Amino acid sequence: MLVVWITYLQLLLIQFRAGRRSSILITRAAGKGMRSRCLVTNMSSQPLYVTSLIATLHFGDRQVELALTDLRDLPEDLGNDPRSKMGQGSLNTGQYLDIGHFDEIVTVMLEGSDDVSATVEDVTQLDLMVVALYAPESLPVGAFRRFQFDRDIPRGPKVTPLNVRTEQIRSKRRRRELLEKVRHHT
Repeated sequence: MLVVWITYLQLLLIQFRAGRRSSILITRAAGKGMRSRCLVTNMSSQPLYVTSLIATLHFGDRQVELALTDLRDLPEDLGNDPRSKMGQGSLNTGQYLDIGHFDEIVTVMLEGSDDVSATVEDVTQLDLMVVALYAPESLPVGAFRRFQFDRDIPRGPKVTPLNVRTEQIRSKRRRRELLEKVRHHT
């Protein structure tokens, strides 16, 4: 009987912890080329607030890291989904944020960087980090995914995720590093 109760309590604890954990999905959608879209989806059991999108472009032996949320001047009319235009906002469970086409993301980053003389064709990889606030947590949570640009394809460049799933940033140490990174970019 003791073994049954311990097993039952263990299952309850696992379910409780899973319900409190954030889960953010970063995906490529609507194609496989540079005109495919990049989506950020809240797969958590509770709403979260995306505060920042930090991207790193790789070209040659150099890289540039910028916060996407502050790179563009926004129009007065933000349309139907202002979160996608701003790159931040509240996401309920299952909602997504469309941050744009991959080629547009790269172009905006190159234009926003002061010391880069590269073109879109020079970029070989994009690393995207999502920083969000999640109610049960005091520190920000995050997710990270890398996309490679394969340019040796006859039909045009292809965007390929380098890992099968989105890496979740949950440890206290990495979340503190995430907070410092956000402070650096504000």
